[in-house]
Amino acid sequence: SIRKYGIGGKINMKRICLIATGGTIASEAGAHGLRPALSGEKLLQMVPQLENIAQIDCKEILQLDSSNLLPAHWQLMAQTVQDVYEAYDGFVITHGTDTMAYSAAALYYMLQGTQKPVVLTGSQLPIEHPSTDAKRNLLAAFLTACSGHGGVYLAFDSHVILGNAVRKMYTEAFEAFLSINREDAAYFDGRQLIWNAAVMPEGTFVPQLALDEKVCVLKLTPGVGPELLQHLVDAGYHAVVIEGYGAGGVPTQDSPKNFLPAIDYARAHGTAIVCATQCIYDGVHLDRYEMGVLAAEHGAVSGGDLPVEALVAKLMVTLAKTRDLAAIRNILEA
Repeated sequence: SIRKYGIGGKINMKRICLIATGGTIASEAGAHGLRPALSGEKLLQMVPQLENIAQIDCKEILQLDSSNLLPAHWQLMAQTVQDVYEAYDGFVITHGTDTMAYSAAALYYMLQGTQKPVVLTGSQLPIEHPSTDAKRNLLAAFLTACSGHGGVYLAFDSHVILGNAVRKMYTEAFEAFLSINREDAAYFDGRQLIWNAAVMPEGTFVPQLALDEKVCVLKLTPGVGPELLQHLVDAGYHAVVIEGYGAGGVPTQDSPKNFLPAIDYARAHGTAIVCATQCIYDGVHLDRYEMGVLAAEHGAVSGGDLPVEALVAKLMVTLAKTRDLAAIRNILEA
């Protein structure tokens, strides 16, 4: 059930729903290291400034380290937002940092068209740690949730990032996440948000909760053989993201590890092959080098400038609607 927390009843304050899922922000020391233990209400109690920002209700749905999250948990988060959507002006989801980029991307595509902010946040240190970054991140997240800028975001340190542009860059630094190939949506200076890319989503908010989990990432390293791709096809994966080198190409006929026949095999069995890059910035360019041109001629699709986290999420949402390779290509290139 939803439990009330906050000042309640102040005129003109936005109503925000906190959806708690666990993570470092809610962790305490356990027998084997940090593990989530604190409730969402406890998090709110430790940041009294939030009482001056919004009327906040708290809904507990998970208490997990985010390394244990599955696509089914993304569906639970999206369903929770959908269930109470009309009652609130915005939503904050507290979450572990390990897979928060995947969750942000998944919710970005599952909740497309939301005219209300849905904001993920967490921390690198537990909220009870004397040097925690949790309180700053919660302030940024709730200010974003109150902003009226619809869409799915991640608020962390000074950054407010669009949900499909997020990548975790550091395991310990407070500036854990950066926006990949997009400018930050907003900057948090410790007191207020300064917006850069405030674009309201278009269309009607119609959540898509269905996901096809049969999506896999294959990271190339020198010497990796194409039989791995064939094994993934035989294992029933409906899409494989190949993290290639540079502009996103794959080994071709000049290599004894030629991937082109394996791409043909995948296409013949209805498996979509999407080329990504191991580089952080600038994206995939399959029209530049022979490695990419041949991959495209054999049926591979460019992942564009999306980070791998967003590609995985977008494919899961897309494949739940269609397995048609031409349609998948059009959606990825849109």
